[in-house]
Amino acid sequence: MKRYGYLFWGILAGLIGALAGSLILWGAWLLPSLGLLLTKVSLLYGFFALLILGALGGLLYAAVMRRRRLRLSATVLAGVILGVLLWIAGPLLLVPVILGFPPMAAGPLDNWIPLLAFLFYGLIVALLYSRFSLAQSPARTYYAAGLLLTAGLLTPFLLRAAVSTAPAALELPPGYRAEVVAKGLTYPTSVVIDRSGEIYVAESGYASGPKETEARVLRISPGGEIDEVAAGFNGPLNGMALRGGKLYLSHRGKITALDLKSGDQEELVTGLPSLGDHQNNDLIFGPDGALYFGQGTATNAGVVGSDNFVYAWVERHPKFHDFPSRDFTLTGENYEALDLSTPEPSDKRSTGAFAPFGVNRSRGEMVRATLPASGAIHRFDLKSKKLSIYADGLRNPYGLAMDDDGTLYATNLGYDDRGVRAVKNSPDWVVKLKKGAWYGWPDFAGQFPLTEPLFDSERGINRRPLIVNPPPVEPPLATLPPHYSPMKLACAPAQFPAKGLFVAIFGDAQPLTENLKELVPTGVINVDPQTGKYSWFIKNKEQPRAGRSGGGFKRIIDLEFDPDGKNLYVLDFGVIEFTDMAPNAIPKSGVLWKISPAKQSR
Repeated sequence: MKRYGYLFWGILAGLIGALAGSLILWGAWLLPSLGLLLTKVSLLYGFFALLILGALGGLLYAAVMRRRRLRLSATVLAGVILGVLLWIAGPLLLVPVILGFPPMAAGPLDNWIPLLAFLFYGLIVALLYSRFSLAQSPARTYYAAGLLLTAGLLTPFLLRAAVSTAPAALELPPGYRAEVVAKGLTYPTSVVIDRSGEIYVAESGYASGPKETEARVLRISPGGEIDEVAAGFNGPLNGMALRGGKLYLSHRGKITALDLKSGDQEELVTGLPSLGDHQNNDLIFGPDGALYFGQGTATNAGVVGSDNFVYAWVERHPKFHDFPSRDFTLTGENYEALDLSTPEPSDKRSTGAFAPFGVNRSRGEMVRATLPASGAIHRFDLKSKKLSIYADGLRNPYGLAMDDDGTLYATNLGYDDRGVRAVKNSPDWVVKLKKGAWYGWPDFAGQFPLTEPLFDSERGINRRPLIVNPPPVEPPLATLPPHYSPMKLACAPAQFPAKGLFVAIFGDAQPLTENLKELVPTGVINVDPQTGKYSWFIKNKEQPRAGRSGGGFKRIIDLEFDPDGKNLYVLDFGVIEFTDMAPNAIPKSGVLWKISPAKQSR
């Protein structure tokens, strides 16, 4: 034991250093993604992965250093080198490769927080090893303890919200002003306003990936006071509609009516296919009094793959998949992808369209329409309680709106450059909904087949059709650049100076969805409902998106006009980062803004 005692001290130093690194990564909400090294995205798995990585790093350090006694400056340099090497091996190499991306897909500078964590780790290992194994100065123990304490102090600082909201950072149209109504919201997704001016905001309770909080409804008075109306919903809570003293809520798998006076809840629709990448989304009362809501797809492009493990649902729901909105005859395309549910990193399984992970399809095989279905606008008749499909072929119809003539509009998020059918350069869309229309998912982007060279990607396998003899494709109203991510939308009332459709733009999620040359701004665009032409209405002056510091918009997700039609309320989801190849939303960074025309002089 004495002969190899230095290895023991190296492992012990590595475990203590890993504790410091895990505190920083936990504070930055990045620790769960390291669980991919153990095939599961979670806080606990991430902690275990870092402990294992830390112990191995300490073992390696001890094997290299053995009995070498270094000056303090040389010890610090050795610790820095160890930290940088593990940073490169983990966040820059192993994690992207496990997800099927090229090494360093996110870019080294995008991973500065993991670098900080691994630098703390390396310094602590070097200092403690020199003290434990080589009996060097006791001061080195104090230095290491100071670094561990600093990591602990950094944790709540990193966990804190990004609450800077300077209106001066916004680029407003001439004659408009902006003010903050409320801030400190966690993952807000929806806002509605009653006739008295009271505002209801839904906190989703979920952000893409493994992060979950409380899904609840808040009431915000005109004076800015906030109180909880109801809680305990299935996150994400993605949509709200207000009518007759009731809030109609779209939360994962369900549509629920909430009586605002009594607090009673009635489940109107259940069993929606919302366990995948996308869920049931916005809802609205149509011109016929029925309730319409959007249902997103389980996957990016019709096939379950290793990318869906990143969204943390395949392991929990291994039999889940996309459910067809029509009877489709399949081409029999199957795709081989890494099976991240096993400890063996090379395990792969083959999967076909509209099937669970690992289930193949045959050419000519027919899949029958289901109700409810993936990628469709559903209609629910409140009188007959009958559910039907109004329009389909929509990858993720997130927002819904209706104009004064009763015409329905929806936003539709395009494909990502990820998964076995990765699609590059896919636009996003605003569509004018027509009954019975099919909008192209999973084989078309707008009216263009995915086989077009424009959509070529090195990240996937192929984009050959999944469906034989597909229906005719209904063209979109507006085609937006890739990864604008249009969310909720609203039609301007007559009293508001600007006209047309107002659409909340969330912005891209690169590098997870695609590597773009420039970041997509967040803000609000104005779309002409006749021509589909659009222009920016509000965005930040400088930064495309404000991060944890800096004022302005972070991630705009919803907007709503007040009952008088004179003010536009804009809901900001808050900070969300993708520095470690997985979504990392920051709690308590959501903001509700009010955009008003400046008072005109008489």
